[in-house]
Amino acid sequence: MANLRYELLPFSRRSTRNPERVLYVLAFIGLLVSAGCGTGNKLNPNNVSVSVSPTTATTSTNGQVPLQATVQGLPSGGPTSVSLWTITENPSDADCATDVGIIPKGPCPAGTIQIASGDELTVTYFAPSTPGTNHVNAEWEDFVNLTGPPTAIKTGTSVISVSP
Repeated sequence: MANLRYELLPFSRRSTRNPERVLYVLAFIGLLVSAGCGTGNKLNPNNVSVSVSPTTATTSTNGQVPLQATVQGLPSGGPTSVSLWTITENPSDADCATDVGIIPKGPCPAGTIQIASGDELTVTYFAPSTPGTNHVNAEWEDFVNLTGPPTAIKTGTSVISVSP
């Protein structure tokens, strides 16, 4: 028991001569550094940007356009998905962005968006039966907690011309 106590004293003369203990300490320090402790690997919402490609597209009425969102400026290893897809010209209370196989609640006079299976970064825009210019938005939101409003919102947009 006395020997065990002697081994646990961090600055004892014996512990500095024990190469195994030194390796454990070095491994622990390496673990802290690799976990991002003190590396500045924190989220800064000012560095986040969202883009949608293509940035402009043309389709015929009732046509389709595949869209891809990209979120940059997030810490490595973190999620890079968008929180919301919207079409600016649709009514704000309309649910015009849906998952695969779900019919939108509508009304959606500026078209609808279908989110790809399991990938919030990829959608298909379905044009309406009337021509016009519509803006499809991918939105990233930073929430401190899930009960309040987002602390930061970043948006990327694709402008889609619907022709007859």
